Amino acid sequence: MNILVLGLGNDFYGDDGVGLEVVRTLKKEWAAAPPRPAEGCRVEFVESLLTGIGLIDVIVGCDALVIVDTIFKPDPVTGRIRLLEAEDIRDIPGPSPHYVSIPQTLTIGKQLGLRMPGVVKIIAVEAKPLYHLNEDLSEDMKRRLPDIIAATRDVISNLVALSD
Repeated sequence: MNILVLGLGNDFYGDDGVGLEVVRTLKKEWAAAPPRPAEGCRVEFVESLLTGIGLIDVIVGCDALVIVDTIFKPDPVTGRIRLLEAEDIRDIPGPSPHYVSIPQTLTIGKQLGLRMPGVVKIIAVEAKPLYHLNEDLSEDMKRRLPDIIAATRDVISNLVALSD
């Protein structure tokens, strides 16, 4: 099983960069003391500023996809984690006609005959305010970062266990 852990976001928008920070941290941990995944199981960590259809080349060929990204919610609690599946997120275009959602990207990839992940897990992290220029995570997000990393690590461990 090929597992792709994909951190999405933008470091220039403060807490929107939390997915990138989680993947950076886990990549360093994995490199320093790699767990022994099952035979034939591979875990890759990738940071990306891309969205929508731009992700198709990144996710093609993986069996399982773990996405860490911020989520828009009314009255968000910074750092609150929501564990979602692909079917839990909206399958309609976003605020721009140029935006394609993750479920739509997966569908398009399949329609093109590309090998898309069969399992998709999303670690959605609430954040406020997004899209304010700031190159660092807020203090609230920094306090929650260990929990977000642990939740992501648990999702990866469960996927690795499935490959046994």
